[in-house]
Amino acid sequence: MDRHTQDGETLSQELARLVEQAPEGELLTLNRLLKDTGGRGLFLVVILLSLPFITPIPLPGVSTVLGLVIGVLAVRLAMGLPPRLPKALGERSLEGGFTRKVVSASVKMLSVIEKLARPRRSVWLTWSAVRFANALLVALMAFLLMLPFPPFPPFTNSLPAYSIILLAASMMEEDGLLIWVGYAVSVGTAIYLMVILHVLEAAFQRIYQWLFGVLLLG
Repeated sequence: MDRHTQDGETLSQELARLVEQAPEGELLTLNRLLKDTGGRGLFLVVILLSLPFITPIPLPGVSTVLGLVIGVLAVRLAMGLPPRLPKALGERSLEGGFTRKVVSASVKMLSVIEKLARPRRSVWLTWSAVRFANALLVALMAFLLMLPFPPFPPFTNSLPAYSIILLAASMMEEDGLLIWVGYAVSVGTAIYLMVILHVLEAAFQRIYQWLFGVLLLG
């Protein structure tokens, strides 16, 4: 797949242009980004939505909403549907963490991703079954991102986010090598979160048993 848009721009350059051309005080919408950046805009939006979670500290609540958006886009990709969100999600202005300043900063991250990801050994990535499976894997990572973990276990948001970014970048650039890194991080993410869930379950059971014993003895 060509790394440039029809006008010879990379996605990072096009995103920078869209931000610069937007009237002062006007915020972008997700559907506008999807439309103005063409078919690969889906991967761009998925990457942008994952960027707030690359720090180890979880963002409860925010991850649930943005994870839902990523999941919807991934499922639509798997089903071969146009990259567009329902109005309730896609037509709302990007606000809060997605101000003009943050989107502009995302251009730098996207530039780095474009340098790392490039078409390599990518014939098998074009197979419909592989594209379907990869899209479902992104949806699964989005579901893990949505899980309402408490703030104290680190990396509960960042690991799914890194998995999504690696998978989306590899699919966008048809990088048959980098996507294996995405697979490895996804497996590690699933294992790590299962361990966290087991530890939390054991902790809650101990607290429950302790409270039950206190109330019973009291």
